[in-house]
Amino acid sequence: MTETCVKIIYWNVRGLNCPVKRGDVKWVLRKFACDVAILQESKLEVVGCPVVVSLWGRRQVLWPFLPSVGRSAGIIIIWDPQFFELEDFKIGSFSVCCKFKSLHDSFVWGFIRVYGHDNDRLRDALFEELMTFISIWDIPWCLSHDFNVVRFPSERALGGRLTSTMSEFSDFIDSCNLIDLPLEGGRFTWSSHEEVPVLS
Repeated sequence: MTETCVKIIYWNVRGLNCPVKRGDVKWVLRKFACDVAILQESKLEVVGCPVVVSLWGRRQVLWPFLPSVGRSAGIIIIWDPQFFELEDFKIGSFSVCCKFKSLHDSFVWGFIRVYGHDNDRLRDALFEELMTFISIWDIPWCLSHDFNVVRFPSERALGGRLTSTMSEFSDFIDSCNLIDLPLEGGRFTWSSHEEVPVLS
């Protein structure tokens, strides 16, 4: 059985309205020759073909997107249709869900990019949306996420205690039979960028 290896780049681009920023993104995507690119915090309410081509560098490209809300959020998923066929997709309130078929071996898999709200009251709605998407198709799933929540106190620089929100996040992962991959290359993925930063 041939293994399917997919090179995915995820990048919080912090806005794509500037042509210079789009040029920088295009350079990185070309350098690392990714199969799928997920661009978070696009801050774009509409994502048209000229913008995507300026990022991907080729006209053969597909891209579902979750529009920004004002000047925040926004997700774009970009890939080359010569390598992956999009069999179906869903756009939710917090996520973009794609069902792909790899054209070289017909492997079918699902991908969800998540943008979690930092409002605890909306987190239940996020988990419900994701569980609904995952239940639609009986296929392997990959979730690329910014849940704005951690599972354990050790995932925060300041530590603290195990909270109900952390437990609910772990319950969601377990109920969906997902694997929380270990972080490599550093202990934290987020910083407040203050003089004394908060890290998690």
